[in-house]
Amino acid sequence: MVYSVQQIKYEILAYIKEFGGDFSHYFIGVTDDPENALFTAHKVDRKKDPWLYKQALTFQAARTAQDYFLTRLNVDGVAVPHGDEDTDCVYVYKKSKRTSP
Repeated sequence: MVYSVQQIKYEILAYIKEFGGDFSHYFIGVTDDPENALFTAHKVDRKKDPWLYKQALTFQAARTAQDYFLTRLNVDGVAVPHGDEDTDCVYVYKKSKRTSP
């Protein structure tokens, strides 16, 4: 399913509130392959760590959603300056000793 910027922001906010902690305890990114980003690159444990990803309408929409969390809520992450239209997934996970930024 594809989500609008507002829907992604709402879903991620609700998710963070559900699992608690300060916004800085989370990492947010944009990718074309969220499964690889989460479970291989960041070493998120699929069963133990809170994680979520949503597909945006476009790369720019994904960047806009990510930017909201990076600049307004102080969520950890690295802004993705450019990407193709396949780079349209926003992912977030709660950082732990197991995960890698």
